Amino acid sequence: MNRCIARLPLSLAVLACTVIPSSAADPTPTKTPAEPAAAAAPSTYTVKKGPLKITVDLDGVFEGQTAREIFVKPEEWSTLTVLEAVAHGTLVKQGDVVLKLETEKLDRAIDDLQAELKLGDIALQQAADQLQALEKTTPLDVEAAQRAARVAEEDRRRFFDTERPFVLKATEFRLKMTKEMLEYEQEELRQLEKMYKADDITEETEQIVLKRAKDAVERAKFNVEAAQIGYDEALKFSIPRMDVQVKDSTQRKAIDWEKGKVELPLALQKQRLELEKLKIQRVRNDEKLKKLLADRELMTVKSPIDGIVYYGKATRGKFGDSSLASETLRRNGSIPANQVVMTVVQAKPLLVRAAVPEDQLQHLRPGLKGTATPAGYPDVHLQAALERVSDVPVAPGSFDARLTVADDGKAASLAPGMACKVKLVPYVKADALSVPTKAVINDDLDEQKQYVYLLEKDGKAVKCPVTVGKKTDKQVEILSGLAEGAQVLLEAPKDQK
Repeated sequence: MNRCIARLPLSLAVLACTVIPSSAADPTPTKTPAEPAAAAAPSTYTVKKGPLKITVDLDGVFEGQTAREIFVKPEEWSTLTVLEAVAHGTLVKQGDVVLKLETEKLDRAIDDLQAELKLGDIALQQAADQLQALEKTTPLDVEAAQRAARVAEEDRRRFFDTERPFVLKATEFRLKMTKEMLEYEQEELRQLEKMYKADDITEETEQIVLKRAKDAVERAKFNVEAAQIGYDEALKFSIPRMDVQVKDSTQRKAIDWEKGKVELPLALQKQRLELEKLKIQRVRNDEKLKKLLADRELMTVKSPIDGIVYYGKATRGKFGDSSLASETLRRNGSIPANQVVMTVVQAKPLLVRAAVPEDQLQHLRPGLKGTATPAGYPDVHLQAALERVSDVPVAPGSFDARLTVADDGKAASLAPGMACKVKLVPYVKADALSVPTKAVINDDLDEQKQYVYLLEKDGKAVKCPVTVGKKTDKQVEILSGLAEGAQVLLEAPKDQK
């Protein structure tokens, strides 16, 4: 019916396609079954040759090739107070003073140490003299202690063997003598009293003689009483105390001898060590003085090169906030020892430091050419060449790159620390055979193998292995497996996914 309609003249065909209302043609409406929609044709791409270019864009910063960090590294002094510092951005010559530090306290410390050294020399001489004397007297003192212990023991034996018995005997004998003397005096008095009963002696003489005899008896009685007290005291107190004293003295001398054998040589050794300690302290103080004098020279810092003064330390070409460093470098500010406070940078020649993402390492190699465009001068494009890339990351997923830039006069207004954009072209090919990235599919069993679906003339899709080359986000270079003009599917057929 349709083929026929196609052969009729146009006027008749129009009539033939005219729709007749169903109510006129047939009172009973009929339903026509819906026909299936035609399948959409797969998207294809015609393989052709064209330019393929891989670029690597990096963020960079200009850096002076020659720079010297300014820091104060004292060996002894730790208080670093700023008196004067040149301003950030100052152009200086080699030898110009860039930093002055306070020295008043340091000078006092030097004076004090010099005085201490003089006193130390006196103490050292005294210790040497004392040691010399001890070396002579120590053997004598040891011998004297030994002799004293020996004499004490001899005295103890003599006391208990001879003196003590004799003292006891003498005390007893003295008491006996006084008693005997009392008896003699009493007897003589009795005899006188008998004799004076005769009348041939005058009364006056008799009284004198008898009085003397009575006095002698009284004295004898007193002597007996004193001797008895002395005897009792000797037995109860004097002799026992002498026993204790002798024993104690002997023991003490023996102890002194035992101590002397140990302590006297130790005292000598101690004096030797004291002298050695003073010598060591003398050397240390002398070294400390030398270090302080050397630190004194560091309090005036001069520029080691011609260049521009930047506050702070450069980290891969980037400087920190100079305002923060200004607070430290203001007058009476305190700077830390052994930390960079300034950097003197030569403005020319310049190089570029850039951060390389890890996924771009595959494209980079030393000598790779590109351009560096300063952020402040977007119309200036400097020729750049990759010098090296760090072997290890400087931050997670980031590597450090160093690039040289040509000094062709365009960089006159540039200064270290300025930012730039770096564009490198690791690969370019004018007649590369390529296909869109999504047309290339990895083999499920071997990710090293790739293929495309080639659309043949009969409309069938055939799986075709290919060898790929360089890749961009949008294109993949085909090295083998396809010919120019071939039709490839942009995605795998649904029945083969």
